[in-house]
Amino acid sequence: MSDQRERDAELEPMDGPSEPPEGEIVDAEVTEVREGEEGGKRSPGKSPLSLALVLALVGILALLGFGYNYWSSLQGSLQEMNRAIAQAEDARSALQQRLELTRKAYQEQAEAIALQKETLASQDEKLASERARLEQQSREMSDSLASVYDRVGRESTAWMASEAEYLMRVANHRLRLERDVETAIKALQAADGRLRDSGDPGWSDVRQTLAGEIASLQSVARVDRTGLSSRLAAMVGQINKLKIIGTEPAPRQESAADEPEEGGDRTLKTMLQDGWEGFKSVMVIRHHGKPVSAMLPPEQQFFVYQNLRLQLEAARMSMLRGDRILYIASLETAEQWLGDLFDTESQVARAMLGEIEQLKGIDISPALPDISASLMELRARLKSSGGDA
Repeated sequence: MSDQRERDAELEPMDGPSEPPEGEIVDAEVTEVREGEEGGKRSPGKSPLSLALVLALVGILALLGFGYNYWSSLQGSLQEMNRAIAQAEDARSALQQRLELTRKAYQEQAEAIALQKETLASQDEKLASERARLEQQSREMSDSLASVYDRVGRESTAWMASEAEYLMRVANHRLRLERDVETAIKALQAADGRLRDSGDPGWSDVRQTLAGEIASLQSVARVDRTGLSSRLAAMVGQINKLKIIGTEPAPRQESAADEPEEGGDRTLKTMLQDGWEGFKSVMVIRHHGKPVSAMLPPEQQFFVYQNLRLQLEAARMSMLRGDRILYIASLETAEQWLGDLFDTESQVARAMLGEIEQLKGIDISPALPDISASLMELRARLKSSGGDA
């Protein structure tokens, strides 16, 4: 019986719940279960473990986010680096192309220089042969001249000295009579060239004197005769704009008394006043501060203009010839006629008077040096050598 109960007790948990038998074992089991439940509710280790797990999860998520951001920035840096590498590669390619072009240009230039060197070398050879030929010709000419000089003797030197004497006489003539400084300088220079070409050192003193005379002529002040001639010609062209004194009546000034009275009869007083005003309009008195001269008829006014024009033309011709006395006299006469016969209050007359005053102050014939010393020395040496110098 007891065995049967024990078997039933073993099979009871599998079959389902059944009422527990009365005893202390059942109460003890129930008590243990309750204590376990209460212990599970009051366990202090479960809450910190959950917090640590949450913190660990948050840290993992933050670490993952930081890693993603770093990976993204790393990807951007890699892309930027790839672009920079591509640009550098393009620049390197362009530089390589330029270097290739430079190398080709350098090679072409080197070839051109080599060709020029070859050309210059051939030209140098030609020039050397030409120089040798010219030197040979020069030696032959020198020998020929030496032989001619030996045959002719000192006659050639005398011939060159005669040419130099003629040129010196031309220079003195042009300077003294024509005051032509430029021609005199050129003639003396040509004479010095003849003495130099003669090859005779005995002409050194004459050539030294010639050099001093040429220097003295070059220091003479140059007269701008072309400019002076143009200024005088311009004054001649302004003569027709001048006004002769007394040839233009003064304009009649209208006054209130000249107007007839409206609405009234003419009396003896008004008639006398009109007659006086008419007489004053005919008789005009002008104060010039100069002697009164008779009014010239129109046919004689032409001669006044023409005479003034002739005086200015005479001054122009005297200037070209270098005749200072006649130049100053003609300008002074023209100045006097302008002041006596023409209206000097006009702008044209004042301008012409100022121009004449300036022209009078210009020295048209500066002092000229004496250039006869070289000619006398040349003649003295030719005379002392009997004409064979």
